[in-house]
Amino acid sequence: MRTRPIQPVMAVLLVLLSASGLYAQGDVSTSIDGFNGIPWGAAESEIRAVHGEPAQVDTLDSGIVVMAYREDLLGEPAVAFYALLGDSGMIKGQHVVKLHLDGGDCEGQYRVYRDHVTLTYPLIAPVENYDYPFTEDFCTALLNQRGEWANQWADPSNGAVITVIVQRGSDEVMLIYESATFLNWIEPQEAPGGQEPTESG
Repeated sequence: MRTRPIQPVMAVLLVLLSASGLYAQGDVSTSIDGFNGIPWGAAESEIRAVHGEPAQVDTLDSGIVVMAYREDLLGEPAVAFYALLGDSGMIKGQHVVKLHLDGGDCEGQYRVYRDHVTLTYPLIAPVENYDYPFTEDFCTALLNQRGEWANQWADPSNGAVITVIVQRGSDEVMLIYESATFLNWIEPQEAPGGQEPTESG
Protein backbone atom coordinates (compact mmCIF):
# COMPACT_ATOMS: atom_id res chain seq x y z
CA MET A 1 0.00 0.00 0.00
CA ARG A 2 1.39 3.36 -0.98
CA THR A 3 1.25 6.52 1.09
CA ARG A 4 -2.03 8.37 0.56
CA PRO A 5 -3.14 11.91 1.41
CA ILE A 6 -4.71 12.37 4.81
CA GLN A 7 -8.48 12.47 4.50
CA PRO A 8 -10.21 15.72 5.44
CA VAL A 9 -10.28 15.87 9.21
CA MET A 10 -13.92 16.94 9.35
CA ALA A 11 -15.10 13.87 7.42
CA VAL A 12 -13.16 11.44 9.58
CA LEU A 13 -14.23 13.16 12.79
CA LEU A 14 -17.89 12.62 11.96
CA VAL A 15 -17.14 8.93 12.40
CA LEU A 16 -14.76 9.54 15.28
CA LEU A 17 -17.40 11.49 17.20
CA SER A 18 -20.24 9.05 16.49
CA ALA A 19 -18.52 5.80 17.50
CA SER A 20 -19.39 4.36 21.01
CA GLY A 21 -9.12 5.38 21.14
CA LEU A 22 -3.23 3.30 21.34
CA TYR A 23 -0.40 2.63 23.50
CA ALA A 24 3.24 1.96 22.77
CA GLN A 25 3.28 -1.13 20.54
CA GLY A 26 4.23 -4.31 22.34
CA ASP A 27 3.09 -3.15 25.79
CA VAL A 28 0.56 -5.04 27.87
CA SER A 29 -1.86 -2.95 29.92
CA THR A 30 -4.52 -3.62 32.51
CA SER A 31 -6.28 -0.31 31.86
CA ILE A 32 -7.28 1.77 28.82
CA ASP A 33 -5.42 4.84 30.02
CA GLY A 34 -4.68 6.64 26.76
CA PHE A 35 -3.95 6.37 23.05
CA ASN A 36 -0.72 5.57 21.25
CA GLY A 37 1.50 6.21 24.26
CA ILE A 38 -0.26 9.45 25.20
CA PRO A 39 -2.32 9.47 28.44
CA TRP A 40 -5.82 10.87 28.67
CA GLY A 41 -5.73 14.56 29.53
CA ALA A 42 -2.42 15.26 27.78
CA ALA A 43 -1.91 18.74 26.33
CA GLU A 44 -1.18 19.47 22.67
CA SER A 45 2.43 20.28 23.59
CA GLU A 46 2.86 16.83 25.15
CA ILE A 47 1.67 15.14 21.97
CA ARG A 48 4.05 17.25 19.87
CA ALA A 49 6.92 16.38 22.23
CA VAL A 50 6.38 12.68 21.59
CA HIS A 51 5.23 12.59 17.95
CA GLY A 52 6.59 15.82 16.50
CA GLU A 53 4.73 18.25 14.28
CA PRO A 54 1.36 16.99 13.03
CA ALA A 55 0.57 16.80 9.33
CA GLN A 56 -2.67 18.68 9.96
CA VAL A 57 -4.46 20.47 12.80
CA ASP A 58 -8.10 21.50 12.73
CA THR A 59 -10.58 22.95 15.21
CA LEU A 60 -14.19 21.80 15.02
CA ASP A 61 -17.20 23.97 15.79
CA SER A 62 -17.61 21.92 18.97
CA GLY A 63 -14.26 23.26 20.20
CA ILE A 64 -12.41 19.97 19.77
CA VAL A 65 -8.90 20.35 18.36
CA VAL A 66 -7.81 17.47 16.12
CA MET A 67 -4.16 16.68 15.39
CA ALA A 68 -3.49 14.28 12.51
CA TYR A 69 -0.28 12.29 11.92
CA ARG A 70 0.89 9.78 9.34
CA GLU A 71 2.18 6.69 11.11
CA ASP A 72 2.77 2.97 10.65
CA LEU A 73 0.54 0.58 12.55
CA LEU A 74 1.59 -3.08 12.57
CA GLY A 75 3.55 -2.58 9.37
CA GLU A 76 0.79 -0.74 7.48
CA PRO A 77 0.49 2.99 6.67
CA ALA A 78 -2.03 4.61 8.98
CA VAL A 79 -3.39 7.98 10.00
CA ALA A 80 -3.58 8.77 13.71
CA PHE A 81 -5.98 11.40 15.09
CA TYR A 82 -5.68 12.97 18.54
CA ALA A 83 -8.76 14.86 19.78
CA LEU A 84 -8.38 17.46 22.54
CA LEU A 85 -11.01 19.51 24.34
CA GLY A 86 -9.98 22.62 26.28
CA ASP A 87 -8.60 22.01 29.76
CA SER A 88 -9.57 18.32 29.50
CA GLY A 89 -6.70 17.75 27.08
CA MET A 90 -6.72 14.62 24.95
CA ILE A 91 -10.04 12.83 25.28
CA LYS A 92 -9.99 10.58 22.22
CA GLY A 93 -7.71 9.00 19.64
CA GLN A 94 -8.10 6.98 16.48
CA HIS A 95 -6.05 5.03 13.95
CA VAL A 96 -7.38 4.54 10.42
CA VAL A 97 -5.82 1.80 8.26
CA LYS A 98 -6.73 0.70 4.73
CA LEU A 99 -7.75 -2.89 4.05
CA HIS A 100 -6.33 -4.64 0.98
CA LEU A 101 -9.66 -5.62 -0.56
CA ASP A 102 -8.00 -6.89 -3.72
CA GLY A 103 -5.61 -9.04 -1.70
CA GLY A 104 -8.28 -11.25 -0.16
CA ASP A 105 -8.58 -12.56 3.40
CA CYS A 106 -10.11 -9.41 4.84
CA GLU A 107 -11.14 -11.54 7.80
CA GLY A 108 -7.47 -12.19 8.52
CA GLN A 109 -6.56 -8.54 8.02
CA TYR A 110 -9.25 -7.45 10.49
CA ARG A 111 -8.18 -10.05 13.05
CA VAL A 112 -4.65 -8.64 13.08
CA TYR A 113 -5.95 -5.38 14.57
CA ARG A 114 -8.55 -7.05 16.78
CA ASP A 115 -5.95 -9.45 18.20
CA HIS A 116 -3.50 -6.57 18.64
CA VAL A 117 -5.91 -4.90 21.06
CA THR A 118 -6.90 -8.19 22.71
CA LEU A 119 -3.27 -9.02 23.50
CA THR A 120 -2.62 -5.53 24.80
CA TYR A 121 -5.59 -5.58 27.19
CA PRO A 122 -5.83 -9.28 28.13
CA LEU A 123 -7.91 -8.63 31.24
CA ILE A 124 -10.70 -6.81 29.36
CA ALA A 125 -13.00 -9.15 27.44
CA PRO A 126 -14.33 -7.73 24.16
CA VAL A 127 -17.87 -7.86 22.81
CA GLU A 128 -17.97 -8.87 19.14
CA ASN A 129 -20.59 -8.11 16.48
CA TYR A 130 -20.40 -8.98 12.81
CA ASP A 131 -22.85 -9.03 9.93
CA TYR A 132 -21.94 -10.22 6.45
CA PRO A 133 -23.23 -12.94 4.08
CA PHE A 134 -21.39 -16.16 4.74
CA THR A 135 -21.97 -17.11 1.12
CA GLU A 136 -19.15 -14.71 0.20
CA ASP A 137 -15.88 -13.72 1.81
CA PHE A 138 -15.55 -10.51 3.82
CA CYS A 139 -13.60 -8.65 1.10
CA THR A 140 -16.30 -9.39 -1.48
CA ALA A 141 -19.02 -8.38 0.95
CA LEU A 142 -17.32 -5.00 1.53
CA LEU A 143 -16.83 -4.46 -2.20
CA ASN A 144 -20.55 -5.09 -2.63
CA GLN A 145 -21.44 -2.56 0.10
CA ARG A 146 -22.26 -5.33 2.55
CA GLY A 147 -20.64 -6.56 5.71
CA GLU A 148 -19.69 -5.03 9.03
CA TRP A 149 -17.46 -6.26 11.84
CA ALA A 150 -16.76 -4.70 15.23
CA ASN A 151 -15.21 -5.53 18.58
CA GLN A 152 -15.44 -3.34 21.66
CA TRP A 153 -13.53 -3.32 24.96
CA ALA A 154 -14.92 -1.39 27.95
CA ASP A 155 -12.63 -0.67 30.91
CA PRO A 156 -14.63 -1.03 34.13
CA SER A 157 -11.96 0.79 36.12
CA ASN A 158 -12.17 4.15 34.32
CA GLY A 159 -15.02 3.95 31.78
CA ALA A 160 -12.78 4.17 28.69
CA VAL A 161 -13.74 2.23 25.56
CA ILE A 162 -11.91 0.86 22.52
CA THR A 163 -13.77 -0.01 19.32
CA VAL A 164 -12.17 -1.80 16.37
CA ILE A 165 -14.56 -1.63 13.43
CA VAL A 166 -14.98 -2.04 9.69
CA GLN A 167 -18.21 -0.34 8.69
CA ARG A 168 -20.55 -1.59 6.00
CA GLY A 169 -19.07 -1.08 2.53
CA SER A 170 -15.88 0.53 3.91
CA ASP A 171 -12.30 -0.34 3.00
CA GLU A 172 -10.86 0.91 6.31
CA VAL A 173 -10.29 -0.50 9.77
CA MET A 174 -10.75 2.08 12.53
CA LEU A 175 -9.26 1.62 15.99
CA ILE A 176 -11.10 4.14 18.16
CA TYR A 177 -10.05 4.97 21.73
CA GLU A 178 -12.50 6.98 23.84
CA SER A 179 -11.98 8.25 27.37
CA ALA A 180 -14.79 8.51 29.91
CA THR A 181 -14.44 12.29 29.62
CA PHE A 182 -15.22 12.10 25.91
CA LEU A 183 -18.16 9.73 26.41
CA ASN A 184 -19.64 11.98 29.09
CA TRP A 185 -19.12 15.03 26.87
CA ILE A 186 -20.63 13.53 23.70
CA GLU A 187 -23.82 12.29 25.37
CA PRO A 188 -25.47 15.71 25.80
CA GLN A 189 -24.28 16.69 22.31
CA GLU A 190 -26.87 14.37 20.79
CA ALA A 191 -29.77 16.17 19.19
CA PRO A 192 -33.42 15.60 20.23
CA GLY A 193 -34.93 12.36 19.05
CA GLY A 194 -31.66 10.47 19.33
CA GLN A 195 -30.22 12.05 16.20
CA GLU A 196 -26.56 12.95 16.32
CA PRO A 197 -25.63 16.52 15.40
CA THR A 198 -23.94 17.19 12.10
CA GLU A 199 -20.75 19.21 11.86
CA SER A 200 -21.06 22.38 9.84
CA GLY A 201 -18.47 23.41 7.31
